[in-house]
Order: sequence, then C-alpha cells, then structure tokens
Amino acid sequence: MRKACIAALLFLCALSAQAQVEKGDSEVRFLFYYSDVRGGEFSAGGSGSLMVSYGYFINPALQLGLGPRLTLSSGGSGTETQVSASVFFNYNFATASKTVPYLYGEFYQMDFSPEFGEFADYSYINIGFGVRNFFSEYIALNSAISYGFCPSENSEGGLFMILTGLSFIF
Repeated sequence: MRKACIAALLFLCALSAQAQVEKGDSEVRFLFYYSDVRGGEFSAGGSGSLMVSYGYFINPALQLGLGPRLTLSSGGSGTETQVSASVFFNYNFATASKTVPYLYGEFYQMDFSPEFGEFADYSYINIGFGVRNFFSEYIALNSAISYGFCPSENSEGGLFMILTGLSFIF
C-alpha cells in the first residue's frame, strides 16, 4: 500500500510538472539520432550521433548555445569517430508549460581540417522543430525533427533527422 501511495504521489507530481524557464537559466541537453542511408548502388552504412550542448536563455523564449557533436559511423571501412562543433538558437513558443514546442536553427562544422574538398563542404545548417516534455520542473524529454543541408554550391540534397534525448534546466 505504501509503495502504491508513493507511486501515485510521484505520478501526480509529474502531471503537474511545468517548465519554469527564466531569463538567465541554462540548459544542458543530450540528443541522439541514428541514420542509415541506402539507395540504388549507394550505401553509407549506419551512423549515430550524440550531441551534448549548452544553451543560455536570453529571455524565457530565446535561447543561444553551442556544443560538441560526437558522430560514430560504420561502413565498408569499419567504424569511424568524428568530433565536430555547433552553434544554435531555440525559440520557445511556450515558456511556462509542461510541453514546450520550439523552433530551432543550427550551424555545425563536421571537419575543421578536411583532407578532401573545401572547408565549406563540411559545414551544415539544420532547421527544425522540437518539443520538450517536462516530467519534472527541470528535466525534460526532448524530441525534434530537422532538415539539414550543406550550403556549399557543390552540395545536392539534404538529410531529415529525428532526434531524441534529455534536457536539464538549471
């Protein structure tokens, strides 16, 4: 009986959880995505990326941030690990809610000293939409969908990504 009461109390607390993002708050987020590109004769194998980022809320609706990105990929030549960096912004459509939808934009550089091609060939821009679902006042499940493309004139196409992870507000 005692365990059932504690579980019910925790459940009620989670139902009433709301984001309390204020000017000056910070966020650390851990997002992950996996992709497997295949088509015709082309196969890139699987690729997973873990993004750890830090963001600062300029006001409750606008956040600016930066962070590293660790990409693990597997293909015909084995497994590779690559570290890159990004800068981003988030615009929150709600500021004191259990569910906080947001628009985001990101610029990231996959390789700072490429062996092949130009520096710009390894630059990417992501534009997307996400939702933070708070299950406590300062911890949220963060899910997003984005479209990324390379701004290089030699680039064609882009990549749709679905990302998920956790956000910690402090």
